Amino acid sequence: MKINLENKIKLVRDSIVAIGVLFPLNKVKIIGSGFSIIDEKQILTANHLFKNLKKEDIPNLVCMVAINKNGPLTNYSWLPVEIVRRERKVDSVLLKIKVEKKTLLTPLDLADSLDVKEGQEVYFSGYPYAANLMNEGFGITLITNKGIISSVKYKGEEPYPLDWFFVDTISNPGNSGCPLFDLKTNEVIGVMTISFRKQSKSFPELDIREPMHIAGAKPIKVIKDALEI
Repeated sequence: MKINLENKIKLVRDSIVAIGVLFPLNKVKIIGSGFSIIDEKQILTANHLFKNLKKEDIPNLVCMVAINKNGPLTNYSWLPVEIVRRERKVDSVLLKIKVEKKTLLTPLDLADSLDVKEGQEVYFSGYPYAANLMNEGFGITLITNKGIISSVKYKGEEPYPLDWFFVDTISNPGNSGCPLFDLKTNEVIGVMTISFRKQSKSFPELDIREPMHIAGAKPIKVIKDALEI
């Protein structure tokens, strides 16, 4: 049976958010992506997004949330969030929206990712290069990438627990923290965390990194256990 990816994306797109820091004059620095879990107020994302932030930046964390639709257009709002729990060992953070404003957020279904197999079709949606696209006049742009699980990695000690899913696709800066979906079930099986890039051969003198067709996600089962969710 043919899988309709278009319909699957429609079901999850409003549950995915951009994470940023609010500065004076309402300027926002977008640092990554996240998504709704448990209820419409709790957001899961990647911990490494916050490693370069200053202590004074933490109270100014915000997420960009879909609040209503106007025909084919979606209206968004930046809402303040606070850190509820973080677990650096699995590169994960649980955030909570601090206001009661009505949004379109719907918690995504989290799978038991122990059943993930190499060759399984997957996709992820997030906000890569969000600030760049907005500055170029493209507005708020949710980007979806499709691929397969290219490798399931385990830790090298008994009982050999899950450690990583490697995905055969390109992931760009800003995708960190976005959900990795099983294409068949549309359940979240992982959180996109790393992308592999190499020095540009075309412009070796410039600080440009060319993307490789390898991206890494932390299994959602590992995150659920670590954060106790």
